[in-house]
Amino acid sequence: MEEIFEKLRENENTEFQKKEKRWFNGHAYFPLFNYHLNYKYLTGEIKTHYEFRQSEFSKPSMIDGGAFGDRHICEVNCVISVNKEFPMFRISQRSILARLLKKAPALLYNIKCNETELKKMLERNQNLNEIFQIVENSPEFSPFIEGKMNNGNYELNIGYNTQQKNGNTLFLINEFCKNVIEYINE
Repeated sequence: MEEIFEKLRENENTEFQKKEKRWFNGHAYFPLFNYHLNYKYLTGEIKTHYEFRQSEFSKPSMIDGGAFGDRHICEVNCVISVNKEFPMFRISQRSILARLLKKAPALLYNIKCNETELKKMLERNQNLNEIFQIVENSPEFSPFIEGKMNNGNYELNIGYNTQQKNGNTLFLINEFCKNVIEYINE
């Protein structure tokens, strides 16, 4: 995972920290890695916190299906300085029923947004489409994405947890944050 953060660090002028600890699962101590990446882009500041908890069940068995496996937890917070109010939006994966009934959906995700221009930008965003392509191929991956005004700034929050390491997801999320910052700065 560290090499993925090093690549992100190369592309941006960033602050990077890695902390290694141990966590106790009731039986034994296992590695716990925390990665923090902070950088500024235009009028926004992107903060990424990534936690990897290794488990004694790193190789899932047929019995537990990986329920007790490794955990990869990611939280991205992007605070953007703005001069005016921007609308709130929330993006989530399509429901199981919608996925079963629709053969070829226009979008792989649902957007809740009252502003048509912002909604169009989110519908056309290639990084967002690729993030939700991962959702289609990995049922346990379910990101939470929300943008809203908070204390005079626009705040974009993205979070997910999964059992499988996927470095491409971090790149896509960081690029999506930059896309939102660029949209707000137009």
